[in-house]
Amino acid sequence: MLKQRPFLIETLTAIGLIVAPFVLPYLGFAPNTVNRILVWGLFGLGFDILFGFTGLLSFGQSAFYGTGGFVAAYLLTQTGFSSVVGALVIGMIAAAATGYLIGLIALRRTGIYFAMITVAIAEVFFFVEFNPLSDYTGGENGLPGVPTPVFNLGFTTLHFSNGWSLYVFIALCYFIGILIALRIVRSPVGAIFNAIRDNPLRATAVGHNIHGYKLTAFVIAAAYAGFAGGLLGVLQAFMPPDAFTFDTSGQLVMQTAIGGVGTLFGPLFGAAVWLFLRDFLQSALGLGVAWKLV
Repeated sequence: MLKQRPFLIETLTAIGLIVAPFVLPYLGFAPNTVNRILVWGLFGLGFDILFGFTGLLSFGQSAFYGTGGFVAAYLLTQTGFSSVVGALVIGMIAAAATGYLIGLIALRRTGIYFAMITVAIAEVFFFVEFNPLSDYTGGENGLPGVPTPVFNLGFTTLHFSNGWSLYVFIALCYFIGILIALRIVRSPVGAIFNAIRDNPLRATAVGHNIHGYKLTAFVIAAAYAGFAGGLLGVLQAFMPPDAFTFDTSGQLVMQTAIGGVGTLFGPLFGAAVWLFLRDFLQSALGLGVAWKLV
């Protein structure tokens, strides 16, 4: 069926994103919550390629999430750089470059050892952001004043300020992200990712450079994380320091597991469940910070 209708998933995704603002408010979803779900869903696309399709479980994606976010936020708040999209792309490139360097170290090990190395590296990034680089990152105060996108078309100016207007911009970013992710997993590279996940020894035996492909998946995940981190700053008008925390990486893993690993859309659905339960348990049941126990 998918071969006969190769763009079916893309079409359904586009329809879903268009219909969402008209349906979700009746289900109790506020626009800010929907925007946050899309940011987490975009973050999870790269992680699902790394974990779901390549079999590499990383607990350190917060390092790239924070790197991309703070690079973009710094450009927009401290340097006079005016292009929000340009800052997001630069932040994504910075996160991808960081992912490449970290991948050279972390991918020397596999399994639990790889996961523990990513945890350690993410913690290093967290402490560096809080102390040595606090003049650039704001330390525990973060970076406030991140602007929202504005596009001057000549005959009119488009402002994506907040709420459902900002949803249009974030939804477009997510749609582009899912298009690229689908193209990756359907390509020969995606097939090799699956082969590495299922049987790395056999993939090596048939001549594939599995270290190179693992590094590629790691960089792709870092790039997605960096772009999503930049969107977080735009969404909140503030880049928070907790983007670098282990809790951020843990939430990503939980959301992907809830929604379904190796599906690309799993992180999006997992984020919707996670954020809905957070709001419901905190407010309706009054559990406060204890909601995670449930």
